[in-house]
Amino acid sequence: MSGFVSILISSAHQKSVRLVLFVIAFAGLVGLSTWFIAGQVQQNMRQETARALVGYEQLRINVLSTFDQMDARLVATPCSPAFMDELRRIAFLPDGINELLFAPNGVAQCSVNSGLFEQPVPFGAPEVVAQSPFNMAFWLDRDLSFLRLEGLTGSIAQRGRFAMIVPQPTMPTTMPRWLEMELILRAPDGRWWHRGGATGIYAASVAQEAEGGGNLLSTAQYLMRCDEGGVHCLVSKARLPDLFALGAATIVVTLVICAVLAAWVSQQVHGLIARHWSFEARFLRRLGPDTIECVYQPLLHLKRDRIPGCEVLARWRDVDGTLIGPDRFIPLIEKHGLTQRFTTLVADRAHKDLTAHMPAGQRLHVSFNIFPRDLKAETLLTTFAPFLAPGEPFSLIFEIVETQEIQLETAQGEIERLQGAGVRIFIDDFGAGYSSMRNLAAVSVDGVKLDRSFAMAPNDSVMVRMLDHAIDMVAATDRLVVVEGVESQARLDALRETGKVDYVQGYFISRPLDIVGFIAFLTTNGPRPNSRPRLVA
Repeated sequence: MSGFVSILISSAHQKSVRLVLFVIAFAGLVGLSTWFIAGQVQQNMRQETARALVGYEQLRINVLSTFDQMDARLVATPCSPAFMDELRRIAFLPDGINELLFAPNGVAQCSVNSGLFEQPVPFGAPEVVAQSPFNMAFWLDRDLSFLRLEGLTGSIAQRGRFAMIVPQPTMPTTMPRWLEMELILRAPDGRWWHRGGATGIYAASVAQEAEGGGNLLSTAQYLMRCDEGGVHCLVSKARLPDLFALGAATIVVTLVICAVLAAWVSQQVHGLIARHWSFEARFLRRLGPDTIECVYQPLLHLKRDRIPGCEVLARWRDVDGTLIGPDRFIPLIEKHGLTQRFTTLVADRAHKDLTAHMPAGQRLHVSFNIFPRDLKAETLLTTFAPFLAPGEPFSLIFEIVETQEIQLETAQGEIERLQGAGVRIFIDDFGAGYSSMRNLAAVSVDGVKLDRSFAMAPNDSVMVRMLDHAIDMVAATDRLVVVEGVESQARLDALRETGKVDYVQGYFISRPLDIVGFIAFLTTNGPRPNSRPRLVA
């Protein structure tokens, strides 16, 4: 999961994310279009099948109607002149059924066109026995030579004592080119016979149904409709590839439209993903005790050559496990008014780390960065109460981070209340941001930490010369002088030679360390190291 999220939040993978979203959107739209087309095909198949079935429905009605006429009107002696005369009248009805027979028990004795047979003609066993719903038996594709129709075959339907030659149904001649049909006759026991149209369609539909049935996106679509008695059934088949081949231009236009829509959809989805997984959104969702971690940068007392404490620095663990430095999330904390909550999270985590790992009997100066807007003694003393509790081995320092201007009219009173509780106050990053000599003169802070840009500047640069002057200015106010950004032995020696710098910190002393690494550093380099501090990577 973290690997997938890493891809979503990585700027290096955004082109790939956009491409994947486009492919998914395009495939989805093509599938939706195909589903819609298949639905339309199904609807057209239903309409065409229903239209074609009308003729077979009418044939069924005519057959039943003719049997009803025969039952009602043929009351004379079978095969007598009166019987034959009435039989001819019935055959003359405009229903398309012209060959009527008297055939009790499946044995023909006379017909309307051939008269009385010299010998009764048995039909044999019927393919479909007489059953409901119409109580008719059927003989299929029988030789009609006994009716003087040599070389012809036909189907015979019988109900009661009477029978008829059923006209061979014809398939529609105006079907769409992409549609095929097969007419079958089904017996109640499940047997079936091909009666017209393309062969194999019904068998293929039965096979597809046995395999679990098709769906709208299947290559071949099947549809079956039967007459009221379920005897004659029309099975339709439509193959989407054939349909697409007939409408290639339409398919190309559809694909182009899908591509355009996919580009728009993927852009919108990517925008939603980008907003949801943006650094700001991730940070605001996940800011809490489980994601805030503290690192500890040792502070060297330059005049006494010992490590009396550290500065607590916060890190935030991203969703992919990456530790993020404060430069990225501090602006968000200030933007969303989360400074007090963030400070509380850092204080709680640091106290938990230090109390769990600090060697017994050792006292430690612990420095925290405080936002100017949170310079409220009552709130801060509550937040840091665990550090100030009796018996705790900590000396607390607050460094006011001047990311915004200090309200001088209220700051002095808050600083005095904090100092009265045993907290020392420093101005952080002096020489950058809103810091100025005016602030230094207006509030009774205990010390000043010079911005790292001074100590990190190249030798003989303007910033290095300004560093000497800044040290002199702060020292002239009788405040403690702290220089951060010390990254070389030469810079450390130069600061020591001034005799005015009280504390230094920087990568030459040590990088910020996790709690285990920091305690190990104290064990090796403190409380009073006999040699210069060693670089800790």
